[in-house]
Amino acid sequence: METKKKSSHIPERYALRLRFLAGLLLAMLFFTGCSTDDDEPSNSQQYSKISAHSEESQDSSSAIVAESESKAIVTPAASSADWNLVLVNRENQRAEEIVMELYLTESGYQIDSRIQEPYLQLMEAGKAAGMDFTMVSGYRSIEQQQTNYDVNYQNYLASGLSEEEARTKTEEYIALPNASEHITGLAVDITSTALANQEGNSGLFPDLENYPEGLWLKENAPKFGFVLRYPKEKEAITGINFEPWHFRYVGIENAMYMTENNLTLEEYIAILKQNEALGNNNQ
Repeated sequence: METKKKSSHIPERYALRLRFLAGLLLAMLFFTGCSTDDDEPSNSQQYSKISAHSEESQDSSSAIVAESESKAIVTPAASSADWNLVLVNRENQRAEEIVMELYLTESGYQIDSRIQEPYLQLMEAGKAAGMDFTMVSGYRSIEQQQTNYDVNYQNYLASGLSEEEARTKTEEYIALPNASEHITGLAVDITSTALANQEGNSGLFPDLENYPEGLWLKENAPKFGFVLRYPKEKEAITGINFEPWHFRYVGIENAMYMTENNLTLEEYIAILKQNEALGNNNQ
């Protein structure tokens, strides 16, 4: 009998425990639910925060870009108005001759006397390196450039080209009279004597770049303040076809900077003017 009584009370105890546990679980779920609703952000709130953070990042990036665009580019201490950086091309034509004192070279061509020393040093260094140079052009007045242009134009007409074709062909290598760098006295055409001595030739050929003289000039001219004025793949900027013989004096620091950064004079002047517009022309 005793055994039966004990066994009859066991299910009731378990039932009480189960009801207690169930109530406790419901209470926990209730409080957890309240906590979740009050403390955790909703999906829309999370998105708002992420979106706001993204906008802040974009604003920051824009500010950095704007700041970099407003900064001057580091260059040598030069001005776009410096005498050795005068820019003459189709967009910057000279209405009048440039006043200068001229120096007569051993080749019979004149240059601005201010570049006499660097020019002579360039020639002497080339000779010491075994180069055999011939200078074929230097300073030309506007009138001389006009004659040069007209002769080439007439020759193309005589070969059967139309007026438009002759003009286009002429201007591939011959600048307009008021747009030629030769009127500055700062430009020299230097070639290999071997090329210059070929019968009927001036020595001004693109193939000069493969001659020892052309290779040496391209590498060493900047050390004396001269740059290859009309390089390859820059024709759209200079308006003149590749001329491995045409070197322009700009000063040693400018020449080294332009060569290292693959800049034409047009591009370099644009950078200097941008710096000057920002008030940072003294770097």
